Amino acid sequence: MNKSAKRYDFTPSFDLAGAGGEPPADAYTELMMTVLRDLGPKNRSLISDGYEESLDYISRLLPLKIHKVASDSEVWSWTAPKKWVVREAWVKKDGKVVVDFKDHPLHLVSYSVPFSGTLSFDELKEHLYFDSDRPAAIPYVYKYYRAGWGFSLPYDRFKKLGPGRYEVKVDTALVDDFVRVGESVLKGESEDSIILCAHLCHPGQCNDGLSGVAAGIALMRRLATLKSRRYTYRLVVCPENIGSLCYLHKNQELIPTFKYGVFLEMLGNKNHLKLQRSKKGDTALDRAMERAMGALPAYGVGPFRKVVCNDEINFDGPGISIPTVSVSRWPYPEYHTSDDDIRIISPRYQKQSFDTVWDALQILERDYRPKRRYKGNLFLSRYGLYEDLNNDDTIERVMLAFEGDKTIQDIADELELPFEKVWDYAERFRQAGLVDAVWGEETPAPAKPARRRVRKAA
Repeated sequence: MNKSAKRYDFTPSFDLAGAGGEPPADAYTELMMTVLRDLGPKNRSLISDGYEESLDYISRLLPLKIHKVASDSEVWSWTAPKKWVVREAWVKKDGKVVVDFKDHPLHLVSYSVPFSGTLSFDELKEHLYFDSDRPAAIPYVYKYYRAGWGFSLPYDRFKKLGPGRYEVKVDTALVDDFVRVGESVLKGESEDSIILCAHLCHPGQCNDGLSGVAAGIALMRRLATLKSRRYTYRLVVCPENIGSLCYLHKNQELIPTFKYGVFLEMLGNKNHLKLQRSKKGDTALDRAMERAMGALPAYGVGPFRKVVCNDEINFDGPGISIPTVSVSRWPYPEYHTSDDDIRIISPRYQKQSFDTVWDALQILERDYRPKRRYKGNLFLSRYGLYEDLNNDDTIERVMLAFEGDKTIQDIADELELPFEKVWDYAERFRQAGLVDAVWGEETPAPAKPARRRVRKAA
């Protein structure tokens, strides 16, 4: 961890991290930005044509299994919703269009039920939504689990409306279909899985949800390039809350193999990166993620459910308890409005988020318990390990910790040393045949693997 990094406890404020600088010119950044540009404008509601089109798009980038749960199915205490179909929706006055769904998906309140009629302005006002704090933006409003209809529009436009008769048409339908959850799996040496989860819903928005999907796709692409993986990785893209519930409910037999979860969202804006800890708060994942964030100039940390609340409550909730952290750049002023589009995404900050999560995963991949095979004071010179202990006794302090009861992260924390330094010593001892690497409970890893180093985020 970078000792000079500014680490602060999370407070719900917007702290601009700074100018984005020149965008990174690399394949992963370009992939993420392409996903955001292509899928951002779509009407990606819980179950909708735009959501299904987006899943189909992702299936052309990664192998994708689609888990389906039928509408009205019981999902523990929840009920799977119906599909929302929008044919047309608009408001007119004197034949002129005031607001039209086809201009932007946020103009129609998500999951609006059908309505047709002529209303006075006072009657219509009860169904209009705006955000006076962002007068040029369309707010994101939804009625997923309570019947109703409405339109969202910029406050500047609302102020220009006045008395008169307004013709309203909401040609929608709620039909039986399926909650669809996309899952891409990369098998590892162990069945223990790390879940990367992100929302594919939030119509017409980029940073909220979709930036996490983009990062997840790029992470799976990069993980696929590794010659071997200790863990199995599962990217889960789903509609918020109900989607992860459906995924867990449908795969209950696999829950014991789900070791950790990382919830990805709001990764591309210019606020500082924040870590929301798991419910336990001190797992290997929590520590690896903060270790990776320590390479940044500044970052925030908050306890479970105290930074931003999302699907971690499902993965790390009652009766499931998969330690799940959340990584985000919350809050930001464009949140839940039409201003949350590709223009607020900084390629540099999106890539920084990607790199930070990657670094944390690589720490987990390489974290094991070094168990000594030697007795007594070790003759370091015999193995090419000699260092002048009068100048630096680090090797001796590390050597004394190789009892097999502590992981590399444990030792690094205890001795206040960088993970990389302890790992490098452990690997040198291991390659000299002086320690065994114990992964999980008891299983030793293959002897003398190729040495790998994690690339630190810029």
